[in-house]
Amino acid sequence: MDILFAQIQADLRSSDALRQTGALLQALQQCAAGRDISSLARCACEEIIASPASAVCKKLAFDLVRSTRLTPELWDIVCRGLRNDLDFPDPDVAAASISALASVPSYRLSALIPECTKQISAALISDSPTLRRSTTETLGCILARDDLVTLCESNVNLLDRVTGWWRQIAANMLDASDAVSKVAFESVGRLFQEFSSKRMSRLAGDKLVSSENSLAIRSGWVAAMVAFVWDKRNQLTARSLVLPVESFRASVYPIVYGVRAVASGASDALKKLSKSGGEAKLGTADLDSNAERVVGVSDVVSHLVPFLTSSLDPALVFEVAMNLLSLADVPGGKPEWASMSIIAILTLWDRQEFSSARESIVRAVVTNLHLLDLHMQVSLFKRLLVMVRNLRAESDRMHALACICRTALCVDLFAKESVRRGQKPLAGTDIASLFEDARIKEDLNSITSKSLFREELVASLVESCFQLSLPLPEQKTSGMESRVIGALAYGTGYGALNWTESALEVVEVCRPCVKWDCEGRTYAIDCYLKLLVRLCHIYDTRGGVKKVKDGASQDQILNETRLQTLQRILVKDLREVNTSRICARLLWAIAEHFDLEGLDPLLADDPEDPLNILISNIHKVLFNIDSSAATTTNRLQDVQAVLLCAKSLGSRHPRAGQLLTKELEDFRSSNVADAVSKHQCRLILQTIKYITNHPESRWAGVGEARGDYPFSHHKLTVQFFEASAAQDRKLESLVHKAIQELWSPDPSELMLLLTRGIDSAFLKVPPSACTLSGSSDPCFVEAYHLSDSVDGRITLHLKVLNLTEPELNRVDIRVGLSGALHFMDGSPQAVRQLHHLVSQDPILCSVTVGVSHFERCALWVQVLYYPFHGSGGAGDYDGDYPDEDPSQIMRQKKTLKPEIGEPVILRCMPYKIPLTELMLPHKCSPVEYFRLWPSLPAILEYSGGYTYEGSGFKATAALQTGAPPFLRGLKSLSLKPFHQVCSHVLRTVAGFQLCYAAKTWYGGFVGMMIFGASEVSRNVDFGDETTAMLCKFVIRASDASIIKEIGSDLQGWLDDITDGCVQYMPEDEVKEAAIERLKISMERIAILRAAQPPPQPPKDSDDDNEKENEDAEKRPKEPSTLSEFTAEEQEHRALQAAVLQEWHMLYKDRATKVH
Repeated sequence: MDILFAQIQADLRSSDALRQTGALLQALQQCAAGRDISSLARCACEEIIASPASAVCKKLAFDLVRSTRLTPELWDIVCRGLRNDLDFPDPDVAAASISALASVPSYRLSALIPECTKQISAALISDSPTLRRSTTETLGCILARDDLVTLCESNVNLLDRVTGWWRQIAANMLDASDAVSKVAFESVGRLFQEFSSKRMSRLAGDKLVSSENSLAIRSGWVAAMVAFVWDKRNQLTARSLVLPVESFRASVYPIVYGVRAVASGASDALKKLSKSGGEAKLGTADLDSNAERVVGVSDVVSHLVPFLTSSLDPALVFEVAMNLLSLADVPGGKPEWASMSIIAILTLWDRQEFSSARESIVRAVVTNLHLLDLHMQVSLFKRLLVMVRNLRAESDRMHALACICRTALCVDLFAKESVRRGQKPLAGTDIASLFEDARIKEDLNSITSKSLFREELVASLVESCFQLSLPLPEQKTSGMESRVIGALAYGTGYGALNWTESALEVVEVCRPCVKWDCEGRTYAIDCYLKLLVRLCHIYDTRGGVKKVKDGASQDQILNETRLQTLQRILVKDLREVNTSRICARLLWAIAEHFDLEGLDPLLADDPEDPLNILISNIHKVLFNIDSSAATTTNRLQDVQAVLLCAKSLGSRHPRAGQLLTKELEDFRSSNVADAVSKHQCRLILQTIKYITNHPESRWAGVGEARGDYPFSHHKLTVQFFEASAAQDRKLESLVHKAIQELWSPDPSELMLLLTRGIDSAFLKVPPSACTLSGSSDPCFVEAYHLSDSVDGRITLHLKVLNLTEPELNRVDIRVGLSGALHFMDGSPQAVRQLHHLVSQDPILCSVTVGVSHFERCALWVQVLYYPFHGSGGAGDYDGDYPDEDPSQIMRQKKTLKPEIGEPVILRCMPYKIPLTELMLPHKCSPVEYFRLWPSLPAILEYSGGYTYEGSGFKATAALQTGAPPFLRGLKSLSLKPFHQVCSHVLRTVAGFQLCYAAKTWYGGFVGMMIFGASEVSRNVDFGDETTAMLCKFVIRASDASIIKEIGSDLQGWLDDITDGCVQYMPEDEVKEAAIERLKISMERIAILRAAQPPPQPPKDSDDDNEKENEDAEKRPKEPSTLSEFTAEEQEHRALQAAVLQEWHMLYKDRATKVH
């Protein structure tokens, strides 16, 4: 191998272009084989890039550079060679050099681009098509990135140059050369895409915070491109038609984006954003009339439509169809445009073409269903469900199902409201018709099925109904969401209960789900029963069908009749329930809302009578002592639920009371009932007996129907470890996430800025920087970091300032790592070389590292500056890496240039990454949190304390802001990656309990409870009472390693989560403080007792009574429920009284403010 590398190096040093080309090809082959070619890369940089060579050799050398890791010295050689080649007379060589700019690191571009502005400007308008193409393509990749935008923010001259470059790139879309025109279209399209997604910036590793000025700069560029596309739309469409067929696809997105931005009004917002940032007006087009905008959109549609049917390229058909769908959503868009696009996309599916984009095809169709007319929506539903069923990714299936279910509800509501308003009914718009496909119907009616799709479908339908029951969001903007909201508002007529008609059809269609055998999974069935109980409660089904004379409408009478018919069918289905856990839950859903008064008394002995079926199933649950049922049911919960059902039924109907009395007596006297169940049976029997004897007082045992469904599929993993429960939790999170993202999505930062303008509340504030250098160091070093949980990366941004008078020609920044950090290329450290540091002129650089796991980590920064660089003084320099091989160090000593000099090393403070940066807030309900809390195996407890102003002016000011003053030390927690699950605050006694939930980047769950108790200090000064708050922190985690990292430095952890406001208190200090408080309290009690008058002597009593009392004291006492309160109970009762008193005062103050 050494012989081969030596031959390659010899060929590279030769002046023969053919030998150099062959050597570079061999080097690329060795690199592709995974061999280390760092020595060949150095030779290529020195002999090819930094020296005159042919264009082919230059391109191959740059390919070699991209595939290997270069040292800072080699990057200096590359940048020097790039600057020289830009002035090379051969345009092919200059084109190869410009194309290499995209691979230069961001920290090098900041110095390279300003030096080459004249050459780049000349290359954009060069006579050589090759040079124009290479320059346009490279600038389109670089100029839209975050790092160049930030560079333009601090350099006004460069900003003017870049703005001019963008104008020239836009003009190149009309270039006579097809290759130049194509890459110009692509470059403008990249600018538009980068404005909304920042995909290229993420790929380049840029982790920068968008400031107001950078956003204004990019908005100005986008506004200028949009204005150019709108003004030249006819010329651009004509130019795109003469492009080669394979190049036409690049022209579609820029033209559609520009026209759509003008037609939707987004261009006006972009111009406002660019002006508010201090930018000059870049667009030349004034506001056009609405008619001209509609005509412009129609012209572009007419330009694109022929390619939907005539093109044979699936990728082109998909691109045109997607862009036509976006045009159909602008004001003045037509449903025909969307219909043509969706038909073309579905044709790709039918022809089995473009199979790599199956998920994209389905997502495009279901997301744009609202753009179609009712007829086409109805015809698509059956087909879409089959398509969605075949998707592999669960998240794609959930999103598609959420879109389909929402559109189905929209269609049903819209059609019903149209009929109410006198229009002709449209067949096939009801929920039952939308899901009557043979395969879907077979899945719903099948008892045992291995497919999860039916559970996903039922859960999505039901959860969509619950979303429909919530108030519709305010309609603020035009576009897709406003159309959906408008259709829902039209269908519901802005009524509170119109949604129940569609929900009633959903529970009718999904009725077979109660018979399913889902291998223990119950989430879909629980969702169904929850919706059933909600509807029964709304329509008050246990009161019977309302009549017209009672004020009921015909629709209400029909809906109540249908719901009661459904209840009777579900009662018969009780015998066919195959999931034992569901039997008691279905009984609960039916019993409380069943109309017992409507039963036929002549069928009292009929086994098919609904009441007889209910009681037989209650008997079945009460006496189910099968050993297999212990693992598949929660018998305690089932028995309690069935007993409550028995109380509800027996209290409302005499015959039910008689039958249930016998059942409860048998259950109470059997061995299967525990003590609690027997006691509850006795209370229920007494209630039924009282109601039987006093029929006029039936209300005593009949409570108001609450419409609540208290069951859940959640189970504690410690007590009940089941794969079915884990699958239920996974399905629930997927369905909830898809429904939430669709019905109430979080608006993007760009959307907020376009709708509300630039506001500091919506722009991220750069984090505060930390000084790493010492006060007397010649270089000032400041750093801050940005984290990216998606990629698992952390970027450290450094600012280096020369504090000395003379200019420093060279400064090296070395960054080492500790903990779980690693560099992307596997190197042990990173080096950034900075040149020509002028006094008091800041220089920026950054380092991106990956995080492998949850662990404390830090970045260690060293500054090496060369005071004698360029002065000719020779120094004994040991190379850039102190841990290198000795032979490499000797080789560097021989080849080292004498003017570098000896470096001065400055060791800076380590930059520590807080543990909270590796965590994310985890949203969960309090019920789920407290169910999960006992199952977390790792636990950590510790104490902390802080002081706050208990009274006086400062406390009064804190109360006026609404925040309790005693929570002052924990106010930073609201800015940390913790989700506050719930809180219990007692202002009266200045105590609280706070619960937080979070997850690490790697999936570990962290729960934290904080208990606080206040203590008034004895040192009171000038009316401001300083009070100490003692907090108990309890942390539980799913992994012991998380607790280990947190517990290794408790004060550091407290500083991370509270920003240094809470001081860690060891347990010994806490115990000593408690003993001191107890001692002081005992002394005060002793003083009070000494001040009390002596007790009066007891009165004389009979000796017999004394003896009886003594005998009673000697006899063992029986347990009694009327025992006296203990000290803890007395304290609890006093606390309750204080809380009630405070609540009364707060309510009184609130009422006074209202009046």
